[in-house]
Amino acid sequence: MSQELMYLFGSIVILIGLLVAQAANTVVHNGMGYAVGPRDEAARENVFSGRVKRTISNHIEGLVLFGFAILIIETADLENSVTKMGAALYFWSRLAYAPIYLLGISVIRTIVWSVGLFGTLMVLYVCATGAL
Repeated sequence: MSQELMYLFGSIVILIGLLVAQAANTVVHNGMGYAVGPRDEAARENVFSGRVKRTISNHIEGLVLFGFAILIIETADLENSVTKMGAALYFWSRLAYAPIYLLGISVIRTIVWSVGLFGTLMVLYVCATGAL
């Protein structure tokens, strides 16, 4: 498996971790009965539940772009040092972004998010140009 695919896999693992955090928070604040029930009524929310929802949403948005970019370079056999660096920037920034967002650290969060976007753009550049 290529380094780029490993970073894509790692990004999926981050999403799983965020989903588990969301589920655990639901149980803690609403009880196990609510968590396993039909959820006909909205869950009681707290600051963390809002943050984890937004973090998951943001992660999925970035993962869609990054994931397709990685699949393109893999199928077109375009992996190179730029795609490896872009994938690494994306993964490590997303790994840092999740706890930074969950803790409510604002300015650094935006900088870290920008690094991840730049990593995705590096991979997309290779997709668009076929640069080896």
